[in-house]
Amino acid sequence: MDKKQPVVPKPAGDSLQKLGVVAHVLSDVPKRLEISYLVSIKGKDFDKGAKPTLERNLSPGEMRRLQDRLDRINAVYEDVKPGDRYSLTYVPGRGTELALNDRALVNIEGADFAAAYFSIWLGQKPIDQKLKQDLLRSR
Repeated sequence: MDKKQPVVPKPAGDSLQKLGVVAHVLSDVPKRLEISYLVSIKGKDFDKGAKPTLERNLSPGEMRRLQDRLDRINAVYEDVKPGDRYSLTYVPGRGTELALNDRALVNIEGADFAAAYFSIWLGQKPIDQKLKQDLLRSR
């Protein structure tokens, strides 16, 4: 009797994207990302990584439409030290909440904002491709 196990192919790298995983995650569904910091970062420096990544993932028109909301979220970032945690939580109909150590700082309306902001980590051209793959695998 043959006891061969069936081979189930696993998607590799960006083939996850081809399966629609990223499109689903960036759609109007609840999502949450929590980042724990190992180093200190000044609040004013958070936009230095976010802005270029957003510009790689969004058209100039999309950037213009979102700019007021991007300014609102960038204005509330606070300095972090090792052990601090920022969370970004999107709930359809309620918006995207940025919290530091479970303390809400701002809520930004719009599924379009959530899709754009989460694209920093999950977009076509994320801030870090390996992190994106790890995040998608962990869902």
